[in-house]
Amino acid sequence: MHRLTRLVTAAAGAGLALALTASPALAAPPSGSPSNPAQVEYLEYSSPDGSYTREYRSVTRYIANEYYTSNNRDQEVLEGYTSDYKQHYHLNDKVIKLTSQNTFTENGETCRVNSQSVTTNGQTRTSRSDKVC
Repeated sequence: MHRLTRLVTAAAGAGLALALTASPALAAPPSGSPSNPAQVEYLEYSSPDGSYTREYRSVTRYIANEYYTSNNRDQEVLEGYTSDYKQHYHLNDKVIKLTSQNTFTENGETCRVNSQSVTTNGQTRTSRSDKVC
């Protein structure tokens, strides 16, 4: 159990690090048009035997070459393990803000990992992550 918990915590931290290091690639605006700046994605999957389900939602909004925001939610259930991951990403010409929350349950124990990072003019101002079980 502790091994998987550490793996999830490390993965959440790695995702935060990846998002921060990959920010130039993420800075490319979504392909929505100015008349319809929101992009919506939805994915739903379940295995034939029902042992695995996943639901992913994302809404990205692009506003007139000034900024964009993205809200994502990814929920998974796999044989006694559940995960509910939420992320908010905001980008403009000076600030990148990423907040995330992952709530997961394994063997009856529920934990929550919260992370936040703020980068201004290319310098990280805030970077924190905490876990409560």
